[in-house]
Amino acid sequence: MTKILFVCHGNICRSPMAEFCLKDMVKRADLSDEFEIASAATSSEELGNGVYPPARRKLSEHGIDCAGKTARRIRAQDYDDYDLLLGFDQANLRSMQRCFGGDPEGKLHLMTEYIGAPERIIDDPWYTRDFDTAWEDIEVCCLGLLNALCPQVTLDFSRCRERGELYDVLAARMLWQNWYGRNLDALYDILTGLPHLGKCFVLRLPAEDAPCRGYAEIIGQVFSDAGTEVTVVE
Repeated sequence: MTKILFVCHGNICRSPMAEFCLKDMVKRADLSDEFEIASAATSSEELGNGVYPPARRKLSEHGIDCAGKTARRIRAQDYDDYDLLLGFDQANLRSMQRCFGGDPEGKLHLMTEYIGAPERIIDDPWYTRDFDTAWEDIEVCCLGLLNALCPQVTLDFSRCRERGELYDVLAARMLWQNWYGRNLDALYDILTGLPHLGKCFVLRLPAEDAPCRGYAEIIGQVFSDAGTEVTVVE
């Protein structure tokens, strides 16, 4: 199990948004058993307070419930308890380093490292009031983080009987956006440029007598045509 702690200044905006965004992603991708995810603050300013209402509303817009979450401060033991401790700006990293006495095991990282942009930060929307941009940045960084930790995705079509069920598996396991199309052209577009979970794939085919067996084989070919590493198994 990988244990992840998101850390921002107050633990009422960015870090709980990231905590519950990633929890939602791993749940949808059926990976919940592989992760423990939490969040904390570097300051004591908001201790015991719930998620800031605009941040809570932004999560709710995406069907994510953060009920019961209250702010807590990081403690020295967190360094040993978690595998990754992720900040949103350099001030977060400096505060963590002071609390933990450095970073001897290389556990401290910026969220934006996982989209290949370590020079960027995710601004605190408590100050900017721009919760839309904060959410967009956090969501793409969480997906980048998950791709770094779980680059191989298994697409288990073995129980599928109809085409729609194949796309249900694709959408769930690859974390498709709701607006993504459910056809072969859309699948190719997703694999060649749209955000999704997975860098390489294992595709488990339906039973030989399943009506969608041939279509599943075509899906496997689309992965190959898109230049994506895929292994097709019975």
